[in-house]
Amino acid sequence: MPILNIYLLRDQIKRPDDAIGRQGKHYPIEDGLSKLGDLYTAPKPAKSPKWADLFADYVDRDDLGKTQSTGALYITKTDGRFFALTFGNGRFILDQEAIEERFGLKVTLNSLEVDALRSVDKKTFDAVDQISRVQVGQTSAAPEFGIDIDRDLIKSIVGYPADAENIGRRLSGADSLSISIDVDLKGLRSLLRRYLKAYQSDAYKEHFSWIDQIRQVRQSGHDEERLNGLLLQKLEEARQADGRVDGCWMAVPDVLEWASVAGFRFTGNPKDEMATDLHLPGFLGTVKGVDALTIELLKQRRAYALNDDYGELQHWSVYKCLHCELTDAGRSYLLSGGQWFEINKDFVKEVGDFYDAIPVYDQPLLVYNHDKEADYNKALVASDKAKWALMDLKSIKVGGIYDKVEFCDVYGKDGEMLHVKRYGGSNLLGHLFNQGLVSGELLRAHDKYVGLVNKKLPASHQIQDGQELPRDVSGYKVIFAIISQSEEQGLHIPFFARVALRNVHKQLTSLGYKHIMLAKIDSDPSLKTKINVKKGKEKKLV
Repeated sequence: MPILNIYLLRDQIKRPDDAIGRQGKHYPIEDGLSKLGDLYTAPKPAKSPKWADLFADYVDRDDLGKTQSTGALYITKTDGRFFALTFGNGRFILDQEAIEERFGLKVTLNSLEVDALRSVDKKTFDAVDQISRVQVGQTSAAPEFGIDIDRDLIKSIVGYPADAENIGRRLSGADSLSISIDVDLKGLRSLLRRYLKAYQSDAYKEHFSWIDQIRQVRQSGHDEERLNGLLLQKLEEARQADGRVDGCWMAVPDVLEWASVAGFRFTGNPKDEMATDLHLPGFLGTVKGVDALTIELLKQRRAYALNDDYGELQHWSVYKCLHCELTDAGRSYLLSGGQWFEINKDFVKEVGDFYDAIPVYDQPLLVYNHDKEADYNKALVASDKAKWALMDLKSIKVGGIYDKVEFCDVYGKDGEMLHVKRYGGSNLLGHLFNQGLVSGELLRAHDKYVGLVNKKLPASHQIQDGQELPRDVSGYKVIFAIISQSEEQGLHIPFFARVALRNVHKQLTSLGYKHIMLAKIDSDPSLKTKINVKKGKEKKLV
């Protein structure tokens, strides 16, 4: 039984040649006076297999044989829409911009039994983005795959349909649809007609409506090109407004060891100033002589994280550090980590309403005017020793999967667990929220945790613990305090960071925590133009 790989071509494709990305030999496929479709092939030159190199000094290559692969692409039309079937390397003949995204995924979801999933490929947005394939020993429903409908982008699904005789025995859906079914060319159009009908159905929304919450925009596609154009317009607006524009800012895209970070620079010149954080005005200040910004320039330019000796710790393209949220034609999009996503507008509102409802810590916190988080935490404690105790960098060895954890960065005598982090991208802030969750779980359920914490706390702040497990944690306050250089009112964090926070908030609430809060730590404005050059220790960046 053959495996067919089927793509639906976009409405804009009006003839088969419009979908060809790499030219191949063309064969019209006809049945008498009736045309069935068009076949394109692209054979590759014969060559020795890769393993032949291992024996090349001992055996004549010709005796080891040669292989030749041929890619084929077949295009046919059904009910006014073109379909493409690829064989071998035929996908390289097909212009990827010609295909309809998520065609196979929707057909699969609309055709399979709700409890007949076998495999799921997903990307989870968390402290560290995870791409994974989850498989089960027997067909199961979606909940058995551990799918988090708030944070998982579903890339493909494999399952078994209700109507195997007419649809196929097994379906695998992503952009393409892979099926196992017996069919000839004359019967192919009837089969494609059934798939087109399944694609156009909304039946999947009864059980799989969450699949539409997050969609990754195809890279190098028309949508990405359009969104990049809107991004450039935003940046040009910012250039006219001292680097300020709604919905667009910069953030460190990865988790960093902040204790080692002295600052950031947008150039490799050691004589240029170094700022304590990444921000849009700082970057735009380095391109004043550029007539017009381009995506190529944003991808070529680098943002550098530097240590105390001005050596490079890490670098990223400026494009990857940009965060942009915008609405176009009634749809919501965001740029995060160098990738565009389309977010269901109802999901955007749902997450936004949840975020806006999180209480804000109402006690004043020290203004950030320090080189590092550790210095700030020490200064905060010194400002009110009766209230605060320092717990930053005091690892607690609990063993098991967590090994070493921090109880919090600063602990308040009234049960305030303050977790402090400089502003950054979704991954970085997700790491902060997960730290709070891990500590919260241990405080509630680990029998030795309080004793281990008390060894790090001064006597004046030690926790009284005579409770049976699980402990009552309703009186504690979990506070996520984010150091921000933004002059805007309130704390604006990236969308996927909000999603991560919502997930952590739900878990902490289920554990019994009733006071989960956010706090914005304002920064001294002078930090944005801070210059701190150590002569003789400059290290040129490459």
